Amino acid sequence: MGVKERLIALENEAARHCTVTMNDGRELYVENCRCVKECGENFITLSVYAMDIRISGTPLVLENFGVNGVKISGKIHSLTLEER
Repeated sequence: MGVKERLIALENEAARHCTVTMNDGRELYVENCRCVKECGENFITLSVYAMDIRISGTPLVLENFGVNGVKISGKIHSLTLEER
């Protein structure tokens, strides 16, 4: 296996992991988010590897969606993990 193949395998393995960090119930960071499936004022559903994360709260704001992940702010009431 060459260097290129090793880097591709490493990238694919890293995408299988998701890190969720919550600060004081007011900010949520989700790394390796694949897409935003639903977005409303009181709920947001994110797709990560092999599951969906549903966030409920008031009012939720999707502040950043980029290469490093997604940042959500607002008063977070609950997180629900659902396997696909």
